[in-house]
Amino acid sequence: MLNPQSHFSAETIRWFQHAFYKPTAVQEQAWPAISTGAHTLLSAPTGTGKTLAAFLVFIDRLYTMAENGSLQSELYLIYVSPLKSLAADIRENLRRPLLGIQQETRATSGLDDPLSPVIQTAVRTGDTPVRERRAMVKRPPHILITTPESLYLLLTSQSGKNILKTARWIIVDELHAMIDSKRGAHLMLSLARLDKLCPQPLQRVGLSASIAPLDVAAAYLSPDPVRIVAPAMQKKKELTVHMPAPLSGTPQKDPVWQAIAVAVLAHCSDTRSVIAFVEGRAHAEKLAYLVNQIVGEGYAWTHHGSLAKEQRLNVENALRQGKLRLLCATSSMELGIDVGDIDKVFQIGCPHTLSSTLQRLGRAGHNPGRVSMMRFFPRTALEALFCALTAAAVQQGTIETCHPPNLCLDVLAQHLVSMACGASYQLDEVMPLLQRAYPFRAVTRDDVHAVLCMLAGDFEHARDKPARPRLLYDRINGFIQGDAYSRMLAVSAGGTIPDKGLYAVKTENGVRLGELDEAYVFEARIGDRFMLGSFAWRIKAIGKDHVVVTPSAPGGARPPFW
Repeated sequence: MLNPQSHFSAETIRWFQHAFYKPTAVQEQAWPAISTGAHTLLSAPTGTGKTLAAFLVFIDRLYTMAENGSLQSELYLIYVSPLKSLAADIRENLRRPLLGIQQETRATSGLDDPLSPVIQTAVRTGDTPVRERRAMVKRPPHILITTPESLYLLLTSQSGKNILKTARWIIVDELHAMIDSKRGAHLMLSLARLDKLCPQPLQRVGLSASIAPLDVAAAYLSPDPVRIVAPAMQKKKELTVHMPAPLSGTPQKDPVWQAIAVAVLAHCSDTRSVIAFVEGRAHAEKLAYLVNQIVGEGYAWTHHGSLAKEQRLNVENALRQGKLRLLCATSSMELGIDVGDIDKVFQIGCPHTLSSTLQRLGRAGHNPGRVSMMRFFPRTALEALFCALTAAAVQQGTIETCHPPNLCLDVLAQHLVSMACGASYQLDEVMPLLQRAYPFRAVTRDDVHAVLCMLAGDFEHARDKPARPRLLYDRINGFIQGDAYSRMLAVSAGGTIPDKGLYAVKTENGVRLGELDEAYVFEARIGDRFMLGSFAWRIKAIGKDHVVVTPSAPGGARPPFW
């Protein structure tokens, strides 16, 4: 149980002991480090309580401030998630400690009137309604849950800066998912800008279930010294490879997938809920379709990026409540979304990386004392060999080493334009920012000057091409300024989704179901049937940018390709 002499208040200690009784190893080591104000990297298997380890110290401080009357209506804590769905999920999971600690406080004081939240939380992503965004400006939350792109957009606008400027702490979740990408480099530069905006650099806490080497990840998280918390936690794992036996009898279309569907169904017989991961949206639809053909419609469902947000949320809630037997998913379910009690995880084919295998394995047995079980179903003999090697490596805890990108000048260009929106700055102000962002430490002053010249239109003007400058650059005085065009570019670069040639799929009464690739729609005809979200749909009309569908019997329907 928690030590009464720990850094928590008595109410927080009582709530934790009632809810969990005993902290995990990562929590025991993380809380002293975070309490001292040190930048902290937490690395531990999925399901070991890393998220609560990161949040609890800050939640306790906010309640202590509320008790002594020093809590202001301003932002204190930022949580950054790589997924919008994960961001919304975290907000729901925060309700438990927030209300639990508040109830303990009220029980101590003898109050029994209805609870009203003391600590305010808000989600700011691309899906946040305009009404909630405006309310956030008028009354900032104490805890803001957001994504890398939305954080960048907040830094671009003056109203967003007004929300962010009081922040003290920041939690970066799923660090491994961003460290090797330009998306991660984009976020690191946003954090450097956030440090400059706030009265003092924010305390950074990074979370990852699978990342190596830890010293590189720590240096990536913060330019200042970082405490690494990575206790040896041997999460019990069970990984086996099952080569589906070919089906006898009449020839089947897609015999390998038919055999996999039969094998998957057999391994679901003694389970309550299972997630089957596949490497592609079309394969998710195909597997769900074949399983439902055998056992009946509604047994298998799908979850992938072509489903509408509302459809994905319905699936996630049903899975969390234990109402789904089999969910066929892509990497959209790989990260830390709360999926409830999952008995097993299936992997169809071989995953691309060891780290993604570990993430998917962690979806099953998502508690410290349970066994995480994964079943591999290879499609070929060669794939079976790779699956066996992957299983052996994961069993030993082996993962790939991270390789953060460097000199991301395209990302730098976006931020230089964003910084010029609503205010001006000097070239000399840019270099200290770059030193606080790991992927940009090797960028020189000459590099920044060249990027600024490019943004000012020098390359087009040298070729007598008409081009509007992205920003205004005074080369003599090193002075940079933006205009309305600069703001439009900054916002479109950081917050909008480019046109991918996707057609919205809608029912006759306008309910959005998902998206179809334009190549499929171009070849499709009215009356064609396809699978989407594990259900069959018939095309009734094809518009300029949407397809109208009606429910159909599953027989003869096929997954559209993406």
